[in-house]
Amino acid sequence: MGGVAKSIDEVIKRGFAQLLKGEGFKKSGRNWHRPLGENWLIVNLQASSSNFGENGKFTVNLGVFVAAVASMAGQNAIDEKPSEPSSTLRTRLGDLVYGRDHWWEVTAASDLDLVAADLVEKMQSTGLPWLERHLDLSRLAAALKDRPSLLSFSAALLSGDRNEATRRLREAVKLRPAGRTHFLAWASNNGISL
Repeated sequence: MGGVAKSIDEVIKRGFAQLLKGEGFKKSGRNWHRPLGENWLIVNLQASSSNFGENGKFTVNLGVFVAAVASMAGQNAIDEKPSEPSSTLRTRLGDLVYGRDHWWEVTAASDLDLVAADLVEKMQSTGLPWLERHLDLSRLAAALKDRPSLLSFSAALLSGDRNEATRRLREAVKLRPAGRTHFLAWASNNGISL
């Protein structure tokens, strides 16, 4: 391994891995997981597929997996640690910090200590609080409000808001008529009638 992959791994070693370890996350490759009962906080450092030689970039994906919401939404039980793409709610650290997708760049001329310090600061000030906040069912349901999905209906219902779950379901049936049968089966299973 050399070039940009080595530089990204150096950035991870210069504080990011220690920060997450101190917060109770366990590392596997470029993934970190923190179990909280049946729920999980997930951090994934993703290198760009266009990285080449000494120049490249990476981003940080964040995910919250809430087992009760996933189960109610009909997702298969997860025996191992969930992957970041299977999260109940996902975002990128750059979206939270900058309001748009952001990739950290590394080149042969990069000061890896500065890149690492920036990444640690952003994760500490923004990423970790976002993960923690979205374990709360009300906040999770609010974040999923505009997503016409079984996860959204399930989060609303589990947060105690049957009316909101019903409203979301009705809206989803209008927006995604191809999913109507699937959505109505969920409603029937959870005692909601349209």
